[in-house]
Amino acid sequence: MIQRVAILAASLVAAAGLAVGLVVAGIAPAAAPVAAEPVSAPVVASTDAPQPVVQVDTVYVAAQATPEDIVVIKTVSAHPRGDDDENENEGSDD
Repeated sequence: MIQRVAILAASLVAAAGLAVGLVVAGIAPAAAPVAAEPVSAPVVASTDAPQPVVQVDTVYVAAQATPEDIVVIKTVSAHPRGDDDENENEGSDD
């Protein structure tokens, strides 16, 4: 029962935190609706302005080096310590 009360309290705290965050961010609905402002025509720049000069540069990139193959040959002896019978019957003393 105590777990249910804890989950309920945590849910209420999370919902309150979310509501406060939305209000601070301005996403939540406002108490009074804001009157819509009339949309004016956008100001268009005059076409008498000279066009900027565009200079194109060519960039050359060196080819990527091809990876080399690395071959590792490693041999491991069957008995690294030299004791042949050391781990043969590990749990029993025959």
